[in-house]
Amino acid sequence: MSPSARPTSGASGVSSKEAAAAADPARALAHILRGAKGPEARSARLEDNMSRVDYFRGKDLYRTMIRLPEVLDEYAPKLTGVPTPTAPSDADRVKQVTAIGRAMLRHGYVVRCDRVYKQPRPGRTRRVKFPKFLHAEPKAKQQFTEDGEGFYAWQIEQPMSWAFVIVSFLVAFAVILMCLFPLSPVWFKKAILYTCLSILGTFFVIFVVRAIVFAIVWIVFGRHFWILPNISSDEIPIDEIFSPMYAFDDLDPRTGEVVGRIPTLKRLLAAGTAGLMLAGLYRIAPEKGSAIKSINRAHGSILDLFDLYDTPKSIGGEAASGGENATAAAAAADAGADDPGAGAAAGAATGGGGGGGGLEADVGGAEADVGGAAPAAPPPPYEGGEDADAGAKTEL
Repeated sequence: MSPSARPTSGASGVSSKEAAAAADPARALAHILRGAKGPEARSARLEDNMSRVDYFRGKDLYRTMIRLPEVLDEYAPKLTGVPTPTAPSDADRVKQVTAIGRAMLRHGYVVRCDRVYKQPRPGRTRRVKFPKFLHAEPKAKQQFTEDGEGFYAWQIEQPMSWAFVIVSFLVAFAVILMCLFPLSPVWFKKAILYTCLSILGTFFVIFVVRAIVFAIVWIVFGRHFWILPNISSDEIPIDEIFSPMYAFDDLDPRTGEVVGRIPTLKRLLAAGTAGLMLAGLYRIAPEKGSAIKSINRAHGSILDLFDLYDTPKSIGGEAASGGENATAAAAAADAGADDPGAGAAAGAATGGGGGGGGLEADVGGAEADVGGAAPAAPPPPYEGGEDADAGAKTEL
């Protein structure tokens, strides 16, 4: 390349970025649409090579480009060779967006795909908006149509932004904090444990309430009614799981009519079966208060499993206070063997310091009394030896 052809930022006032956009406007526009200004993109698994790709819908590209007239006015003339009219109509904008989509397909920045599963999932009446599995369309169908149908997978990487860099550092910092979690204080570990248990308990209550409401509506009206219908779906982002709050799942998306209404006899049989099951569970239910005891035992087991007791433990695994009391009791017993008064005082001190006061003091005093009693005189040694034994045998 000659020096006059190189992009410079000197007297000509053209930056390298502007020069690159002028040299390949389709690539420059693809980088813009791949960023935050582009259409809504989701991730899916491409069945052809089992790789994950980001993709968008054709209709979303139309909506995005209509909201960005300045981008259309800048890049559409470069890609089509036709200048933008002074007062462009909606038809002119549609033609410009169609030309942009075809240019990106022609340059290989996107590839048209289709969903793998054409029918709704069992128990559903409509297909998902963003499928999780795609396959590339054959070469003859690699077209960008004006109706906005089809999915288009990106073939270029998303440009790096400062938000991506900051999130990367935060993720690395979070990993370091997780590695240091065993060294954190007990109160912090308990806070994390109770937070996780609260989240699990909340979801458990939600699912139980959903099931009860669904069963009641199903038995009474024969309809499929769900509270938070998207909470268990893995095909939508996390910020959409609470929308809508409730919905009927037995409506035809085209006509809005109810499909698959449950017969009355089937609902009555299901209600009778459910009633018998509840009656059987009530008969074998544990006595009142046993559930609270079981919860307390489970709570203690969890604290013991993760070593989250506030009282530090000794090397042997027992609580430090218990170990100290046992040592003091042994010392009191030794002192009682030598001096009754010292043994009683040591036993009383052991009972007061260990929290098990009266009982340990009585034990210490009893050990002191036993230790202070005069030992019995030993029996006289046996004399006579083998001759005495022989004489006794002779007399017998």
